Amino acid sequence: MASNGITVQPQARRSTTAIGDELRDQVIDLLEAEGHRVSREVRVGTKKVDVLFEIEDEFRPQKIAIECKNLDKNLSQAELNLIWSDYSLLIEENEITSIFVITRLDFSPEAKQYANKRRGLEGFSLKEFEESLLGYRRYCREVGDLFSEGGLENYYVQPSVENGGKLHDRIVEWVRSEDTAPVAILGGYGMGKTSYCKFLTRTLADQYLDDPSARVPIYVRLSDIATQTDVDGLIAKTLADRYNTKNYSFAKFKKLNRSGKFVVIFDGFDEMKHALSWTDFKYNFSQIHSLLDGKAKIMVAGRPNAFLSDSEHAWILRGARLVGEQLMKVPDAPEYLELSLSQFSDDEVTSFLDRYLRQKLPTGISDPQEIERWISERVGDFEKIRANGDIYRPVHLKIYADIAADPNAKLESFSTYGLYSIATSRISEREGEKVVRKQIDSEKRQRIIERIAWWLWDTFDGRRLYFIAEAVPEYIIGRDLLDDQVFERDAIYREIFTGSFLERKFGENYYFSHRSFLEFFVAGRLEKAESHQITVQSVFKNINPEILVFLKQSPGYQDFLAYVYKGMQRFSGHIPLLFLEEIYTYRSETGAADAQTGIQLLLKYFGFLRSEDFDTAAYVRSVRTDLASTNQEHRETALYFALYVLRLRYDWEGLLALLQTLAASVSWPARAGTVAGMNMTRYTFSRSNIGEYVFVRFARIAAERSRDGKPVVTFDIARAYDEVKDKRPPKIDIEGNLQGLPELIQPRIEFAEVFGGIGLKEQKAALDVLSVGVA
Repeated sequence: MASNGITVQPQARRSTTAIGDELRDQVIDLLEAEGHRVSREVRVGTKKVDVLFEIEDEFRPQKIAIECKNLDKNLSQAELNLIWSDYSLLIEENEITSIFVITRLDFSPEAKQYANKRRGLEGFSLKEFEESLLGYRRYCREVGDLFSEGGLENYYVQPSVENGGKLHDRIVEWVRSEDTAPVAILGGYGMGKTSYCKFLTRTLADQYLDDPSARVPIYVRLSDIATQTDVDGLIAKTLADRYNTKNYSFAKFKKLNRSGKFVVIFDGFDEMKHALSWTDFKYNFSQIHSLLDGKAKIMVAGRPNAFLSDSEHAWILRGARLVGEQLMKVPDAPEYLELSLSQFSDDEVTSFLDRYLRQKLPTGISDPQEIERWISERVGDFEKIRANGDIYRPVHLKIYADIAADPNAKLESFSTYGLYSIATSRISEREGEKVVRKQIDSEKRQRIIERIAWWLWDTFDGRRLYFIAEAVPEYIIGRDLLDDQVFERDAIYREIFTGSFLERKFGENYYFSHRSFLEFFVAGRLEKAESHQITVQSVFKNINPEILVFLKQSPGYQDFLAYVYKGMQRFSGHIPLLFLEEIYTYRSETGAADAQTGIQLLLKYFGFLRSEDFDTAAYVRSVRTDLASTNQEHRETALYFALYVLRLRYDWEGLLALLQTLAASVSWPARAGTVAGMNMTRYTFSRSNIGEYVFVRFARIAAERSRDGKPVVTFDIARAYDEVKDKRPPKIDIEGNLQGLPELIQPRIEFAEVFGGIGLKEQKAALDVLSVGVA
């Protein structure tokens, strides 16, 4: 049966034979993963042996029979005695070297004592047998501690998913089911993806420690990746290098993974994406997908905006290419079950703050009633300010609680920007208070961190979140510090990079402790773009949705907009679509005038896209006025954006007005004819009139006439737009504007409607030209 997109097999009543086979199959999987030759149900001497494995030792080869007992109790001495009596003759006659008895639970004390006195008889619980081969129990104890870091286990609140339900309930269903489709957990920054991965790792690790038949969680940090990486190296870095797992080999790992021994959790694919090109990113995911074999369970977690387009998203998570609006399946590519994290509910916010604040009680508060009153007041203060911004993510709540835990803090009405501003200032102050760091005051420290953030973001186009100390230019640290005789160069770098904003992870790479801090510092730099002489082009290159949210809440946002708007008047290039609304609103509210033709027309036609109802009358007036301009640049830019609007929001009346205007601008030939085989390329058009060129190139007389037998004109809007973009692109354009749009059905308009405003002679020529076409 299906449940929330996951296929769950009904639990049928199993026979004792099936229960026994389950344990036997698990033991065989373990032995085969170790590379042993294993046989099932073979006759040895006079006895049929369920499992026989051979150790091909050069000096002492061994044949070992295995008896598996999947009982709900410890194996008794009497039961063990019966097994021994069945196999002892085979040992005496050297048919086998020993007998292993493996039980799901354990042996009674008497049975253990009995086994110790019998040569060739070995008794193992499944836990003992598996640990002797793999050594994953120590790994599970260590990896489970990830959930304890920073007290996470004390304040963790399980997240929900969009459309309802707890994320963990969905994951538990998936783990228990026979569905081997991979799972993707998606959520923006600070939504709790990594915290959940650690929670799941702890949960699965504890289950395995209780029951070795459970799956082992393999927690892989994708933030460690900075290059194209093979999956064997990635798993080895986790199991062999980080946790020193016993007798690790990738060949063994693959066999166990295929048999369903693991849940492999890849955390932070968005951080991997920012360090890699699209080609490398695809390669690394193809390596992850190579683990999808047999009963394997693979989970990935990351920000959805790691994908720069729907096409990238479809390629990686849906195993499909986006062609228009259609998804075309990529052969052998997996399709993920996508689970998107939802915002915390009011109850979840209260629960999180309550748990976290209990860890942050101010000194001197110990009375239970006083504790409850203090927590209630702080939660109440939060309720008053949460409407002022995007304050619902776990990372925001944690920042707020850290501030609220200070009894001297004034919890004023502040936004997300205010939270980060206070938090970063306090962190810098605390760093400056440390004895070893008093030489660098908090303000200077924060300015240096902001410069590092900007350098990292600007240099790598926001696609890399790590750096090595030696790569940071000296001007970012500052000559006043580097030239100070009190400090050694290495000491200065170490002092700056060992602060609370930065963490050193695997190898020599430094990371910001959370991506949101990096984006906050970048926003702080952009807020002061004019004083830092940051160009408009650099502003557009470096802005993203999260940085824009910080900027919009900053006190200097209006000055920032004024600076950008002024710089745009001399700008040529692409404007991010997410920023265009801000510029449009700023100009509308301030009444500012545009000096550049491109900006005038871009903002005018953008107005037709942003409104819910398309203003056809205003669009028609704009087209007729702009295409009649005596200025060639004005005409060409207006045609580009007029087509751009129709490509995104098709309007029949708007298209008719555009075609009427273009038809009237064409210099139709004095003579034209429709002689069979006539090559109409002899008709010449003016290269200075892009409208004429586009009209005669992409307008056609349809083969089928109207119902009353009159000629019909078709016009290929998409190709016309592409042609203008290629031949006469405007000085200023919108970035990433028409990716993945569906093909438009070619509109059909009666010839008389398009050409009603021109003379009969020109109409005759136009009919002949458009019937044959221009190559």
